[in-house]
Amino acid sequence: MFRGVLTVLIVLLLAYWCSRVLARQWVKTSGSANLHVVEQLQIGQNQRILLLKIGESNYLIGVSQAGIQFLAEVKGDFETEAVEPVQGTAVQLPFREILDRLGGGQKKKGEDQ
Repeated sequence: MFRGVLTVLIVLLLAYWCSRVLARQWVKTSGSANLHVVEQLQIGQNQRILLLKIGESNYLIGVSQAGIQFLAEVKGDFETEAVEPVQGTAVQLPFREILDRLGGGQKKKGEDQ
């Protein structure tokens, strides 16, 4: 009985240690000084738009199951500060404004044009 409990405890400790080592290694390889995801917007199931900062340039990239597609290069400084929304209010992020401008003034279904 004691051997079984000790064995399970050792296996759990080794699993924890391995996950910590692998997590540190993954962070080292996944980080980049030149590529930064400034913001992302989920637009559908398995579909999102990313605002990427690559060097000094900003790009909108579409990502879906079909692949990755370049949408547009955008100008401006998009390093946004974390904003805590007040309960009952919505925070309008600059990313949404960029999408609205690039959409050419398209309206949502049911809105007046």
